[in-house]
Amino acid sequence: MSRRVLFHRTWPPNSPDVGTYGGQQKVRDAFEHVRSFPGFDPYVHFPPSTQWHDHPGNVWLSYRAQALTEWNVLPGDILFLAGRDWAEMSVHPRAFPDNPVVAIAQPRHVRPEDIRLAHLRERAIRIAKSEAGRQILEAHGVNGPVICIPDAIDFSQLPAPNDEPAHDLFIVGLKNPQLARTLKKRIEEKYGASLRVTIQDAKLPTRQDFLRQLNDCRMACFLPVPPEKGLEGFYLPALEAMVLGKLVICPDAIGNRDFCLKGQTCIMPEYSLESYLSAIHHALKMSRVERQEMLHTALQHAQRHELEGEREAYRKLFSQVDNLWADENLFWPR
Repeated sequence: MSRRVLFHRTWPPNSPDVGTYGGQQKVRDAFEHVRSFPGFDPYVHFPPSTQWHDHPGNVWLSYRAQALTEWNVLPGDILFLAGRDWAEMSVHPRAFPDNPVVAIAQPRHVRPEDIRLAHLRERAIRIAKSEAGRQILEAHGVNGPVICIPDAIDFSQLPAPNDEPAHDLFIVGLKNPQLARTLKKRIEEKYGASLRVTIQDAKLPTRQDFLRQLNDCRMACFLPVPPEKGLEGFYLPALEAMVLGKLVICPDAIGNRDFCLKGQTCIMPEYSLESYLSAIHHALKMSRVERQEMLHTALQHAQRHELEGEREAYRKLFSQVDNLWADENLFWPR
């Protein structure tokens, strides 16, 4: 018989799911990876509090009809948790506490103000999305091993690179819309109509909508989570831009350190208005040779993050789950 792997997904009340969430997408990818492994059967449960919105950006909508109606954990099940899924453990305490738990953890979870900090004390095999994230989690101290499985891109879902984009610069400012609008205003004041600028300061319906907008520019300037509000676990949009052949401007966001290499794969400003403006000016002054070298190096790094590699890393992890879970040296004393 196949081993059950239980996933738990929800959207909080009064928080309309009107666009695509990267975190939801990557948990869905993990679900599909597990589905492809012989000997494992993934199942997902959506609690009653889930707010369903019938729109194309909801990556779990098609799974609703086949979902488990109850969070009913059986002996031998493996639990796969991410984000705030740990809260379900307090609502429905596990009848079988020795079930292995695999959990995605982000470096921002170690911040004192993050409600997920307490969950790091729970026994689990944790997945970090970047080597820098893994180091932060281990330095803080978590109950269990931390394994790095970087995020990956499904290259088949990307549009063909657009060689004749309508815009020179795309400001990706969903996570800091105020700064994004101010940056756009300052750029337009400085360059006027000579620089065609577009901006994303609100959610788009689907990931494909974002990718099309990203593909319709020559340069992409990213505003990840501001440092005072947390750290990125990976930061997939900048990597997608590299695959699409866009010159990337992106500051250090912790999770992007494996592929955002200053002066090699992208331009890396400090996280401030003036530094962004300086970085954009530098990008516009780059020689064709310098620009092509950066684009080439960026593409080489980005191509390492293909979905099959991510699937193989998950397969290896699940083949070792029982051995890892049984090794008391990897966990805090009970």
